[in-house]
Amino acid sequence: MAKYGVLILLVAGATLLGLARARYSHVSCQVVENKWCTVQRLRITARTDVRGLVFPDDRYEKIRIGQYYDFVNTDSTIVIFSAELFHRMRRARYLQMNGVRMVGLDMPETVLELDVANNWLSRVYVDPDRSYALRKLNMRNNLLTSISSFKYLNSIEDLDLSDNMLHTVNFDVFSFMPYIRVLNLARNRIFSATAGDGVISLGYLEEANLAENQLTKLDVGVWLFPSLRTLNLTGNAIKRLNLSSQQSFPRLKSVLL
Repeated sequence: MAKYGVLILLVAGATLLGLARARYSHVSCQVVENKWCTVQRLRITARTDVRGLVFPDDRYEKIRIGQYYDFVNTDSTIVIFSAELFHRMRRARYLQMNGVRMVGLDMPETVLELDVANNWLSRVYVDPDRSYALRKLNMRNNLLTSISSFKYLNSIEDLDLSDNMLHTVNFDVFSFMPYIRVLNLARNRIFSATAGDGVISLGYLEEANLAENQLTKLDVGVWLFPSLRTLNLTGNAIKRLNLSSQQSFPRLKSVLL
């Protein structure tokens, strides 16, 4: 009888082990290059339960998801990048997710550089009660219509929002980014760039690109950009711009109209 008891225990143990293995899905690196882990093909829809995903984030701070190489298929889909999904790869500090058909994003708190260009992003959630370490954000070629919540990204230094669907931009949002150096708003549909109620002071801003929008005027009288070197306004309908103030733009070298 004891023999059969041992047999039953062994079978039960094997069954539990099988269930445990089935519950967790290990996401491995398909390609490792220059400390970047490009993960295998991944499919995450709005209904995917991500709690069982295990990413190789214990060894890699740099993770790529998407098609980056011609010689291997790593094409992936992440429709919603949720806070719960980021928790699976929470040690990542550099994250690239180009062209993964993303429509929604919960901004990760501890990532230093985030590249989500060439997606379908229209919803980005930034929690006003959290602190974000993000220094560089590339959201080029998405479907953004508002960036008001971006004012909580206080550590941003490089922000690329080109090729989106912005119509109006209140520059007051950038005054909450005291360290921003590069700002790219080119090729949107911006017809109004307001400045809020007071002076917009950005002490570190060196490059501002608003090319190929629909601007007819720009209220630079309330701008205080002492480090600005390049201002690109090509492709707009602005015919005249008064940038004579040495106090506001003492280092301005190039204005492209």
